[in-house]
Amino acid sequence: MLANALVCVALVAFAANTILSAGLLSVRTSIHRLAQNYVNQDYQRAIDSLQTGVAAYARSGMQAGSLPTFTPLPALCAGGPTPCAFTGTATIALLRSDFEALPAPCDSASACANNEETNLYVSERRLSARVSVTVRAADGGILAARDADVTLRVMSTPPYVAIVGVGDHSVDAIASGDPASEDAGRPPATSNPCAIGSPGNSDDTVVRVAYENAQTGACTDGSAWRTTSY
Repeated sequence: MLANALVCVALVAFAANTILSAGLLSVRTSIHRLAQNYVNQDYQRAIDSLQTGVAAYARSGMQAGSLPTFTPLPALCAGGPTPCAFTGTATIALLRSDFEALPAPCDSASACANNEETNLYVSERRLSARVSVTVRAADGGILAARDADVTLRVMSTPPYVAIVGVGDHSVDAIASGDPASEDAGRPPATSNPCAIGSPGNSDDTVVRVAYENAQTGACTDGSAWRTTSY
C-alpha cells in the first residue's frame, strides 16, 4: 500500500515538473519573441539615425575627409515601465566609402561600387556602415541581437540618401562572384533614361539623369557612370 502511494506521489511530482518545465519553456519563448520585436524597433531607430546623419552630410557638400561620425544611440527602455523589462542599444560604425578626392579604380569584387552616377547634378558616392543592435533583460543578460551591413547611395541632390543593400550577418550570404553590397546590377538595366520604350530587364536602384528641352520637349541622356573601389 505504501509502495503504491509512493509511486502515485512520484507520478504526480513528475507530472507537475513536466508542466512547470513546459510553462517555463513557453515563457522563455515569449520573452525572446518580444525581444526580437524590440531588436527590429531599435534597428529601424539606428537606420533612421544613419540616414539623417548622412543626408545632412550630403547637403553640406560631401567634403572629402569629413565623413559624419555617430555616437551610440541612447539606451531605449521598452516592454514596460521602470525598471525596464527590456533595454535596447544600437551603434553605427562606418565601414568604407569612396569619398576621397580621386577614388581608386575598382580592384576587387568585394569592395566595388558599380554604376555610380557621376553627373555633376548628382555626384553620387557610396558608403557602407555596420548597424549593431542589442536587447537586454533587466538583469543585463542579452536576449537578442542583430548585426547588419548597410550600403547607401549618397547624392548631392534630394533625396540625398538611398539604401541599396543590406547584408544581415545572421541570415544573409553573398553569392560567389557578386559584390558584397551592390544590388543595382551590372550594367544599368536602362542605360538611356530617354528610351521610354526600353524600361530595362529588371528593377534596380541606379540613378539616371535626363535633360528635357523646355521649348521642344526633346530628351537628352545625361547619365555618366563609373565603377570605383570603396
